[in-house]
Amino acid sequence: MPRRRAFTLVELLVVIAIIGVLVALLLPAVQSARESARRMHCVNNLKQLGLAMHAYHDVHEVLPFACGYYIAQTGTFASALLPHIEQQNVFDLFNFDQDVTHPDNLNAITTVVSTFVCPTDEGSNRPIRDDIFPDGGHNPRRAHSLWYPVSMGPTHPDSCPYCPGRAGLDNYCCQGNNLGTNPPNNSVGMFGRWPKGKTFAEIVDGLSNTLMLGETIPIHCIFNGAYNQNYPVLPTTIPLNTMESDEGVRGTWFRTCGFKSMHPGGANFCMGDGSVHFFPTEIDFRLYNNLGTREGGEAVSVP
Repeated sequence: MPRRRAFTLVELLVVIAIIGVLVALLLPAVQSARESARRMHCVNNLKQLGLAMHAYHDVHEVLPFACGYYIAQTGTFASALLPHIEQQNVFDLFNFDQDVTHPDNLNAITTVVSTFVCPTDEGSNRPIRDDIFPDGGHNPRRAHSLWYPVSMGPTHPDSCPYCPGRAGLDNYCCQGNNLGTNPPNNSVGMFGRWPKGKTFAEIVDGLSNTLMLGETIPIHCIFNGAYNQNYPVLPTTIPLNTMESDEGVRGTWFRTCGFKSMHPGGANFCMGDGSVHFFPTEIDFRLYNNLGTREGGEAVSVP
């Protein structure tokens, strides 16, 4: 009978080694392509939110406020934008006559809105978190995370450990006070923690030169939430991509609750004119803060 031919053990090992090398060469390219697609998705989310801001301003002649905090309010900028990002059905679930923590609002604050989610972050598969710090009832414990907070620029977030000198109007990265709450409406950015929105006319530095929205990593900040009164607005006082987490413990928000992303090399931002730009992690800190002010009069160049 004829002898059957087969691979020898050495030949089999050589084939396996070649396949392994090919996989090792192809895997980074596949991962890069996937990240490119995720980053484009993220850019589109920010563009939608930027357009929604303009649509809201067209209707109401003012931007939505970021959040209320000390003033009894249920809404945030995120809930205000829902009708303008094709989420009227979620907006209709809210009972704005009740506090956001009221059972009437449970369905609204736990309905997933994909426009608020960055797909690159591994936490994006769990957009509803249940570990938010309630802060005296201002925040629901279980609610939608927010990957795209609005910017209050270099407004004092109770402490400015990364800024030189004392807080004050002459400090480029630490102005105002108490996230814009006390005294009322003192934010130097486009938004602040106060229930009164700005008009485009108040953005004296120009819409194309002023930060409106940016990326963050929700799990790093115990206060993060789309509908929280404290707080869906972040400062530029924390250097971009400071990858520090509060680990679920209150007390370090002025270090951990900043703009950041899991995209390699930086994060996406939406300017006041609706344009989206990728800021590198190494962006000059002064430039970063200058882009955050709405009427600082600084000479800036958007990355």
